[in-house]
Amino acid sequence: MKLLSKIRSLSTNRSRLTNLSEVVLIITCHQLELYPNQHYAVDQLWIMFLRQTWTINNMVHKVFVYGTLKRNEPNHGTMTNPENGVATFIAEGMTKEKYPLIIATKYNVPFLLHSPGTGYNVKGEIYEVDDKMLSNLDILEDHPNCYIRDKNDIVLTDSTHRTVMKCWVYFLKMFKPELLSKPFLEDYKSEGDHGMRYCERCKRDVNFKLKLAVRDDCAYL
Repeated sequence: MKLLSKIRSLSTNRSRLTNLSEVVLIITCHQLELYPNQHYAVDQLWIMFLRQTWTINNMVHKVFVYGTLKRNEPNHGTMTNPENGVATFIAEGMTKEKYPLIIATKYNVPFLLHSPGTGYNVKGEIYEVDDKMLSNLDILEDHPNCYIRDKNDIVLTDSTHRTVMKCWVYFLKMFKPELLSKPFLEDYKSEGDHGMRYCERCKRDVNFKLKLAVRDDCAYL
């Protein structure tokens, strides 16, 4: 019970505890102090308890990424940089409903248009992220000025039981019909056959604003 009290106390102090792995380390060290001749693995019940305790002060969110944030894509470093927060890969998935995924602007930015029933069941990846990572993703996607973050049903593609998860998805909601005439993608790759390689922000005009560029591309009303 003393250990439980210690962990619960630590979990309420963000300045001393930054992620779940630190809690696991504390417990492992405590076990080794009690049983120096035996190396005990952290029990799954401990993990369940720690997740519940940690979630009280650091909410866990599920996010579905379909474009440059995916593995092996230009902006995936955002997900792996610990300075941005915590992001844990959960599974590959696809949208339950069909949506048009397009590439637009002179910098070849992928946009998921909020037009249910049009396009494909878009493929992507599901991540669990903490508050800090979600906030940084909002900044990257310029939510809510450009993209809009919305909850959507995502089907796990590697599940035999068609498991569905509610995930945050970044959509472009305010657009003119002309964008629906662009080619639709099912599975985005910057180096895909479309020949429209994504231009990273560090290589763009310093005065470039995504929102303005999208407006120039007739996306906004």
